[in-house]
Amino acid sequence: MPTIERTVHSPAPVGTVQAYLRDVANTEEWDAPTISCEPLDPSTPVGVGKQWRNVSEFRGKRTELVYTLELDEPGHLRIRGENETVTSQDDITMVADGPGTTVTYRAEIHPKGARKVAEPLLSPALGRLGDDAEQSLRDALGRLPVPQDR
Repeated sequence: MPTIERTVHSPAPVGTVQAYLRDVANTEEWDAPTISCEPLDPSTPVGVGKQWRNVSEFRGKRTELVYTLELDEPGHLRIRGENETVTSQDDITMVADGPGTTVTYRAEIHPKGARKVAEPLLSPALGRLGDDAEQSLRDALGRLPVPQDR
């Protein structure tokens, strides 16, 4: 199963980072391939079970997945994306690092059906995708508010 894992630092505290990342609609700002991401039910508050429709572009093709926030514990989020051809599992951990936060983002991609045969061909493209996502995540987390009383 192809996996992307990257670690970035944010000057913002863990609570601020987690509040930002738990709202999957924010992937438009921090996930490089995301074109749009909107809640399926805007009236539902952000929490475990909330879902979003995400449109991304990968290798020149647009794909739509429904993302679900599956886990929201202090310092740990898990988000599952799924459509008819692929399932993705995003695991995000956040650890206090001085006044800021170290964020580790791990995405596992599980192709379905006949697409499983192409798994080995995905690795180089996923590596580039991971590099782009790392930079956009670092940039977005760097823009989060930092308390001035530190």
